[in-house]
Amino acid sequence: MGELGAGFVRVSTGSQDESSQIKIIEGEATERGITIVRWFRLHGYSASHGAQEPALREAIADMQRGDYTILMVTESSRLDRREDLDAQAEILLSIRSAGGDIISISEPQFGKTDFAGRIVTLVAQQANAEKSMMVKSTTYRGISMIIANNAHHGPLPAFWKARGDRYGKAAFCIDPESVRDIYERVARCESLQSIARVYDLYPGSIKKLIGFAANHSGVEECRYTHQGVTETWAHTVTPVVDSPLWWQANKVLAANLTDARGNRGGRPIARDVNWLSGILDCPSCGAKLNVNAGHTPAGNPRTPKLRCGGHPKKRLACGIFRGCDAQPIIDAIETMLSSDTTPILAYQRVAGNAHTLDEMHAELAKIKSRLSATDDDDELDELVASRKALRAAIEQFEIVPDSYDYAETGQTVGHMWTSSDTDAKRGMVRAIQRAWGMALSEHGGAWVIQIGAGFADTSGADGIVDLGNGLCDLGNGLCFRRAR
Repeated sequence: MGELGAGFVRVSTGSQDESSQIKIIEGEATERGITIVRWFRLHGYSASHGAQEPALREAIADMQRGDYTILMVTESSRLDRREDLDAQAEILLSIRSAGGDIISISEPQFGKTDFAGRIVTLVAQQANAEKSMMVKSTTYRGISMIIANNAHHGPLPAFWKARGDRYGKAAFCIDPESVRDIYERVARCESLQSIARVYDLYPGSIKKLIGFAANHSGVEECRYTHQGVTETWAHTVTPVVDSPLWWQANKVLAANLTDARGNRGGRPIARDVNWLSGILDCPSCGAKLNVNAGHTPAGNPRTPKLRCGGHPKKRLACGIFRGCDAQPIIDAIETMLSSDTTPILAYQRVAGNAHTLDEMHAELAKIKSRLSATDDDDELDELVASRKALRAAIEQFEIVPDSYDYAETGQTVGHMWTSSDTDAKRGMVRAIQRAWGMALSEHGGAWVIQIGAGFADTSGADGIVDLGNGLCDLGNGLCFRRAR
């Protein structure tokens, strides 16, 4: 066997393809009798910013361990293009110190230790740095044209696209109705997860959309950094929502940025056979019980059974609890909750106007954004007059602090249960379990559900309090969060 080596391929943008580099390196390695034992494939890594350095440090560590001695590239610019020539030289010296060597296919003398090799290496490094500076300068010329046109530049949230020529792109909302619906759902405290499911998005995408200020201001603030200086400019778009709605939705998101909203771990239910899966504990080992159902080979439905699902990682049933019929347990909980007329209470604002002042500030921010983006004299006069009037209203505004209290929402536990989907029902049952305690218990020779100190008895519940997006318990009561 010949020498061992690693192939190093890199492209700086996601639209480029590194397959041509791989093909050239494989052909050259075959001719030289080098066996490639590892590939470094850096897709979308900019060498001018040193994004590839961690991979180079990893290759140096491999060489120090003796995993291979050759690092092959198509040309030296794939390795480094930083303007700091000392940093480039330090990488080369580290490779040599580790007992390794660099083969640049297009530059045979690159990295060699003889006099000619050193000259070629220095010239190549300088050329790579100059190429990087030229690319930055060329890119900035294009950005300058975008800035001069006050055109769009940068990423956009969901439901937003850009159209137009290269230096005059205009951003626009492709589905204003859906965007308004999402804002209204968030303002009503609907969970990001449920909204994301409706629109086939991720919760993070919903957050970015809600925080996109241009949705209400009609002005997108674009920015670009060149040589350490950040330039900003205003790009005018058509607003989608009113400022009060934008403020309300963002207020809900801000209120949920607490430690209590963090991921508490645990695995999700892979198949939602029933809302009871993963709620009750095994009477023998304490693991979670799952509802096992399905169909026989003949296509007939099986009798649902509650069976031990085992503890995390192993997921092996304890073998002590042999399972029981799930339907009587399901029916008992269904009957208890569907017929419960206990009113749902919501912790909501009952007096005060402080929220109105916040909405006025949001509208003022919108006017300021529009002022920086318009050149029409009539529109400027109108905006200035609106800003003056709004400032005067804010200065004269008499704040009555908002006060909150529990108030009925007009819904009962039974209404909530019958109108909920599988996930919501599972949350309601889990809330009961956390508030009062719920367990599978053998009673009179049969397995029954036990809640608190007695069996399936809710006569002692005073009320169910809604605190927003999620389910929780408060003191001795049970809190079902139901958005208004």
